[in-house]
Amino acid sequence: MSAVVKVRFLPADVTVEVAAGTTLFDAGAKAAAGIDTACVGKGTCGLCRVKVIDGEAGLSAYGDVEERHLGNLYRITRLRLACRAQVLGDVTVEVKGRRRRG
Repeated sequence: MSAVVKVRFLPADVTVEVAAGTTLFDAGAKAAAGIDTACVGKGTCGLCRVKVIDGEAGLSAYGDVEERHLGNLYRITRLRLACRAQVLGDVTVEVKGRRRRG
């Protein structure tokens, strides 16, 4: 049985419990957090950016796909791709506002 971890989404201040190893994207869907996407979690669009507020150690390592979309400035921006970051421990993230087109 997988461990259960808590993911808190700001600014909505909604917390959900998910199995360890779940992506932030899937946890966000469960929380109806409104994470942007065009590729539905496949790691190709780079729109599902969330800012890590607390619990950085509770996420999987920053990977190549994230570096391609976000660069190597994680220590400054604290941004992760929700579809690539797996939750391994309790974490709090901020969902950026939806992009407006037109």
